[in-house]
Amino acid sequence: MNIPFFLNKKDDKTENKKEPLTIERDVANPVETIETHETKQEEDAQPKPQKNHYYIADFYRNAALYLMLSDFLEHIPEWFYEDVEFSAAYGSFPNCIWNGGRTLLGDINKTRMIKTVEEFNKRGIAVRYTFTNPLIEKKHLDDIFANICMEVANNGLNEVLVNSPVLEEYIREKYPNFKLISSTTKCLMSLDQINAELDKDYYLVVLDSSLNNKEEIFTIPKRDRLEVLVDHGCRVDCPNRQAHYIASAQAQLNYDVCQFLHCPHVERTFEQLKQNGSFITREMITGKYNEAGFRHFKLDGRSFGNEKLLDSLMYYFVKPEYQDKMRGIIQKEIYDRFKEM
Repeated sequence: MNIPFFLNKKDDKTENKKEPLTIERDVANPVETIETHETKQEEDAQPKPQKNHYYIADFYRNAALYLMLSDFLEHIPEWFYEDVEFSAAYGSFPNCIWNGGRTLLGDINKTRMIKTVEEFNKRGIAVRYTFTNPLIEKKHLDDIFANICMEVANNGLNEVLVNSPVLEEYIREKYPNFKLISSTTKCLMSLDQINAELDKDYYLVVLDSSLNNKEEIFTIPKRDRLEVLVDHGCRVDCPNRQAHYIASAQAQLNYDVCQFLHCPHVERTFEQLKQNGSFITREMITGKYNEAGFRHFKLDGRSFGNEKLLDSLMYYFVKPEYQDKMRGIIQKEIYDRFKEM
């Protein structure tokens, strides 16, 4: 049986040589394998629980982490909660002017883009573009890099979050293979708006987190097509949220850093996030939300630091007795290697 190399690796204290985290290791081979004579545990004959679809943040910067986590789930599923399924990783490649929600700058080549999409897709994980820039006009539709982003993922497996009607129409016409998802950046606050959005031709509609845990959302008829943001980093009912989206969108168009007023809520730890009225616990997901027909759950994280992101991933996906071991392996094989480069 093939298992991740670090699960069967002997501790050789005399070996000081460390392999650098190359692009190929980072994206294509986040989990190496070796042959072992261990036999796989017999699968439980009991009926398996229904899976929840989880959507994780920033496929570009967190590619190595997510691919490793996916391989863990395949090889040692007993470390994870039984409802976990990684259905999509959302975000953008850097410097794409269609990107919204958070500004993302940097450099990337087409070969790396293709490899990133391939590695997620072959694990059954969709790449979901956050093309939610509300300032997009017709003059931006022919942007070369943005269209390359679409072309490298145009295989019928991937998705796009949308906000701008102009961009949405363009994508529907030119790239019909993509599933379109209505973004939370639209800030739809009423049940009438949500129900109207669900009546449109969207694969999913992302619920505004200000409506989380309110009894009225459990009366929405098409709850199976609602996606719920479970651990939003923003404060509930933030008065600056839409202005922040606009500032990020303008910065992305200008290839510049977003200059916006400092928000102390961004600096909260994951434990502090749990105090949000919009926070949804694991118990609530598998209890009240699943019982009401909700199956799609989005994790925040595009602006999270490494520690907060790991706290979120461990909390929602990994059983408590395995969290420290999982965290230690990720720290060593992902974050420590980046520090050495």
